[in-house]
Amino acid sequence: MTHETPTRTVAEDYMSALHASGVKYVFANGGTDFAPIIEGLVQMKKRGEPAPQFVTVPHENVATAMAQGYWKVAGEPACVMVHVNVGTANTVCALMNAARDNTPMLLAAGRTPLTEYGHAGSRDVPIHWAQEQFDQAAIVRENVKWDYELRHGQPINTIVARALDISMSEPKGPVYLQLPREALGDPAGNPGPAIKSRPTGSAPASPSLAALEQAADMIARAQTPLIIAGRPGSSPGAFEALGALALECIIPVVSGPHPNLASNNPMNLGGLTKPLLESADVILVLESAVPWIPHVMQPSPDAKVIQIAHDPMFRTYPLRGHQMDLAIAGDCGAALVMLREMLKTKMQGREKSRDIRRTRIDEIRKKILDGRKALIEKMKDTAPISPILVAHALNQVRDESAIIVEELGAPFPFLDITRPDSFITGNSGALGMALGQALGAKVAAGKRQVITTVGDGSYMFGVPLAAHFVGRSENLPTLTMVFNNSQWYAVRRATMSMYPNGDAAKQNSLPVVDLSPSPDFEKVAESCGGYGERVEDPAKLIPAIERALKKVDGGQQVTLNVITGLRQYG
Repeated sequence: MTHETPTRTVAEDYMSALHASGVKYVFANGGTDFAPIIEGLVQMKKRGEPAPQFVTVPHENVATAMAQGYWKVAGEPACVMVHVNVGTANTVCALMNAARDNTPMLLAAGRTPLTEYGHAGSRDVPIHWAQEQFDQAAIVRENVKWDYELRHGQPINTIVARALDISMSEPKGPVYLQLPREALGDPAGNPGPAIKSRPTGSAPASPSLAALEQAADMIARAQTPLIIAGRPGSSPGAFEALGALALECIIPVVSGPHPNLASNNPMNLGGLTKPLLESADVILVLESAVPWIPHVMQPSPDAKVIQIAHDPMFRTYPLRGHQMDLAIAGDCGAALVMLREMLKTKMQGREKSRDIRRTRIDEIRKKILDGRKALIEKMKDTAPISPILVAHALNQVRDESAIIVEELGAPFPFLDITRPDSFITGNSGALGMALGQALGAKVAAGKRQVITTVGDGSYMFGVPLAAHFVGRSENLPTLTMVFNNSQWYAVRRATMSMYPNGDAAKQNSLPVVDLSPSPDFEKVAESCGGYGERVEDPAKLIPAIERALKKVDGGQQVTLNVITGLRQYG
């Protein structure tokens, strides 16, 4: 039985709605539910109608991670479109990362045809019965802000605009839309009101002025204030605002693996330490779900803790008991600008306490930098190659504008970061994100260098063949550096931490840890037209990276299989 294609379908209206909403890219992995999408794309091209660019990605994990990397560089949400329940299931690990990382994206999935007959899109292969679920959205519901299913006759403009508005409103995050094949294949009806050109989502809430005044009073009176930065740098202007406030008020800043403060800022004291936390009398926590590990370290009982975040309660975390004496909801970038202005007045006459702090901070920072130099010197001739040495090498040879995408690769404390969009990492521990995020970042970054530093286990989780395929098919040359220590080091470290005197700690080889014999990772990229090289000698590391970046700048993707030791440092 054949069916004539209607003049225009809901699928075409859907793609027009995406385009009108500012979505430039759809990272897609298709199935039988995509028939109306594919026919619609051909028809729209024939008529000269604009539509988002569809990028074919052979695995949903990579596609979802690409949307995450694209957002972090472009500052615009992308769409991911996958095949019914099975494609949805393959997005879940990447979706967990995106949800915890507050990455906005529209995850759209087909839905197996709802009807057995009576429609051009009705079921026509046995898999259409097997793939139906009572509640397909249940697969992802805990990791999205909103989910919905398109129904016959509904205004697609309204649905797409609502999805993206919710995704882009703080706290940002993914949303999920199911698109049954019959609904997409229906003749176009009334798509609803035209989508207006306006900022997507609601404007971020401004922090309470009264609460900020209270916070500023606490900070101004403090002798040893401390700022713990989680991810405030993701708010527009927060990177610059935090740097300026810390310098003017002489407040040390510690940060997790996110670009919140320039590495060369004199107030940057790297990662949190127990002495710093315990000595602070006022602690300002910025957009951090886990500012410290409670059973490892705690603030002084007399310390006052101020937490500022879009959602300082972090409602999506089932258990979280970190101290809060003052919780302020709102945008960190705006809060930092207002706090800085308030503190200009409130800190007048307190020069002596600031001078004392400056001396103390200078001493701590010098010790940190001296220790870093000593470790680099110690590791420079050591094989297997230290991850510290790789970070040091990257500092020397990459472009200043380069983007580093990290997943259990180059240690953040040893990278020189000068801009907020120069470092990307994950946030939930769902491994396999780096390769896709790097590709998404490259889509947005154009000619900027994109360098992935990834552990060998994480590389295998990242569906590398699919990722390298996209790198070739879409002309997205990146440098991938596999930190190959032939083991799940995170699993080893957890075992040693929990059982430091156990029998496992005495073994060289552990069950469920070793990844030997190690694959020839450099050859995977070669199968997709890339260049691969194995690096074992520390003396040959910088020349290898220089060769690799030259090839990347020339348009060829490169993988370096770097034989590394463990990530221990400090």
